[in-house]
Amino acid sequence: MKKKVALIFGGRSVERDISVITAVQTYRHLDDKKYAVTPVFLYEGDFYTGDMKSIKDFAPFVPSNHKKLVLVSGKFYYVKKDKMIVALKPDVVVNCCHGGEGENGVLSGVFEFNGLPHTSPSLLPSALCMDKAVSKELFENMLFNQVKHFVFSRKEWERDSDKVLFHAESFLRYPLIVKPARLGSSIGIGVAYKREDLISAIDIAGEFDDKIIVEEKLTDFIEVNCAAFKDGDKIVVSETEQPLSTSDFLSFNDKYSTGKMGGGGHIIPAEIGDLNSQVKALTERIYRELEMSGVVRADYLVDVKREKIYLNEINTVPGSLAHYLFESAGITFKDLLDKMINTAIEDHLDRKSRTHNFSTGVLDNFKGGGKTQKV
Repeated sequence: MKKKVALIFGGRSVERDISVITAVQTYRHLDDKKYAVTPVFLYEGDFYTGDMKSIKDFAPFVPSNHKKLVLVSGKFYYVKKDKMIVALKPDVVVNCCHGGEGENGVLSGVFEFNGLPHTSPSLLPSALCMDKAVSKELFENMLFNQVKHFVFSRKEWERDSDKVLFHAESFLRYPLIVKPARLGSSIGIGVAYKREDLISAIDIAGEFDDKIIVEEKLTDFIEVNCAAFKDGDKIVVSETEQPLSTSDFLSFNDKYSTGKMGGGGHIIPAEIGDLNSQVKALTERIYRELEMSGVVRADYLVDVKREKIYLNEINTVPGSLAHYLFESAGITFKDLLDKMINTAIEDHLDRKSRTHNFSTGVLDNFKGGGKTQKV
């Protein structure tokens, strides 16, 4: 019997369009002999389903062309003549939502609350990795190299910009990179070589997030990505990737302007010599210690001359599910999806088997009534 798959994508993130691309790619590579796939689009906090013939069905998305769903106790329902009709009871959820609810732990929490296996990390690691400011503190405590940085809120900037500039310029050296703390795909990122650039970059970042990071920009480095996923009890680490950029950092245009994921191409493995093995080892350590699941991609900045590796950020739902990074190991996109789905279901059943109901017996001895009692 085919497994019922809910393919979730969309969301309120500015990366929604990228999510659509990932979902269409995933839909085309899910084996129709093994899976009955229902596309579920997340739009303005609501779920919708309908045909998934092409990207054009979702760009732009027209809610009236799709059936609205609600998720209750692990089942998706639609309403017909004031009655709730079951549309789908998934065996597993494949999460293709980039940023927003898809990566900040909200959807993970929703799926777990509903008792649904899903192919992304649980709530805690998702939330930690989505917030770059919080994750930097975590990575520092894990003894990963971090670029010097300064974090502040949009309200602090609006209230006293001179104070923010003073702290940034006192603690950091130009050139600087300015980032929204909880965004992906290089959206809202700017480079500053002087104060005027810094002011402009902060204003732009503040349009996307109310928490902003300013960090020193390395001048001699290579951007390197490496992914991992869990296959049963084994963590499989990908080959390293060196994305190619036309600018001094990997911008949104570099990634997507060519009309395909990955933009201007990449070099696999990355041209960082023996440091490749260190990047792979670090990626496996991150995956294991943060108790990840699904496919996760770690992004690094590598200073080859000084042989220093900086952990930049973690993507818990990477674009195209980073399937291309495993091809050199003979793992196709179809194989990757099979392994992700099987492991998600196995882990869910394992957790369920180890969940015990414990009764304290307190309520058996508690006497109710009008008077307040000490508890």
